[in-house]
Amino acid sequence: MRVAKGAVAGGASLLLFAVGAPVRGASASASTPAPLFERSLAPPSYRFHLDVAMAMRHFPWLHFHLQGEGVYEPGVSYVVHFDSVPWFIPRSHHDADLSMLDPLMWPKKYTYVETGQRDDETFFDLHALDDPTLRDAVVTIGPRGRARQVDATYIDGTKIETKVSSGDVDGFFLPETMSADIDEPHMALSANADFKDYSFAQTPVSRIDSQ
Repeated sequence: MRVAKGAVAGGASLLLFAVGAPVRGASASASTPAPLFERSLAPPSYRFHLDVAMAMRHFPWLHFHLQGEGVYEPGVSYVVHFDSVPWFIPRSHHDADLSMLDPLMWPKKYTYVETGQRDDETFFDLHALDDPTLRDAVVTIGPRGRARQVDATYIDGTKIETKVSSGDVDGFFLPETMSADIDEPHMALSANADFKDYSFAQTPVSRIDSQ
């Protein structure tokens, strides 16, 4: 049981590595333009599949997988619902918000400030508007407005370092793979994720789902 509890915590940490709790009210930052990424360059609404392989980096060396479907709507929503998960991950952690990966999502989810530049990378400090568990995050943005790395620190001491590799998908620059090192106070895990089966829609996904 002790192992199962630890694995639950580790799985939950991955699902929340890019925390973006739903906005519960208006915010001064909501009118702030998203940095480095023009809305005209954003892809249309799309769906995708996310396949995540996780592994403990110590005894008992457990390995497990998560699979889910993601939905992206520019400036509105960037979420994944996992419909295939290990038995020990609670239902409350079957959804993940990937807003931290896309600056178009930041005004609704975070306060942010540019902290520096190096070569073709720009660094931002983010603080969640509605999630008290996230202490802060440092996000590295590449020249095409996509996150290359996210270093998130949580108030319980958990640290998650995530690296994202993006590429051209049907003419749009989108995430292809993602890796994470998850270090909790008493648990260390690694995770590798593949973004697959992108499907673009001319009509916003939220309208399709409501029909």
